[in-house]
Amino acid sequence: MRILWSVLILLTMSTAVAAQQAGVADDTLYVSGRAVVFFGPSQAEYLAMTHGDKDAIDHDLYYFYHFRNKVLPFLKSNKIEEFSTVRPDIQVQFAGNERIHYVRSDFERAVGLIMTDGLHEPTVFLGFATESELISMFEAYFDL
Repeated sequence: MRILWSVLILLTMSTAVAAQQAGVADDTLYVSGRAVVFFGPSQAEYLAMTHGDKDAIDHDLYYFYHFRNKVLPFLKSNKIEEFSTVRPDIQVQFAGNERIHYVRSDFERAVGLIMTDGLHEPTVFLGFATESELISMFEAYFDL
């Protein structure tokens, strides 16, 4: 059942992300200001995995997207923009027009998030965390 749930999440995520990022021709998500970027594998990347790799990631995918959905109201109420992406590249712009470029495939885990306040170096968290752990991370990083 968890595997079916993970595949359904990936399908939904791919559709939502494509709609959110329509009109952008390259494979890079551009982010600035106060934001949290949730990233994970695309549907094509997931389907290309071996059964063993899928079994290993299904648990993370389920909880990652489950807890992501739980914290969206918290982010919105604190005026922190949320992005969910399967794009291979993420570019964060912050103070002084400095940019940091991340390549998802360089990370040790397939899912994670990047927090940026637009002023300081972003913080990357790999894997999944519970709702309360995520909120604690957001409160600490964004000084809420």
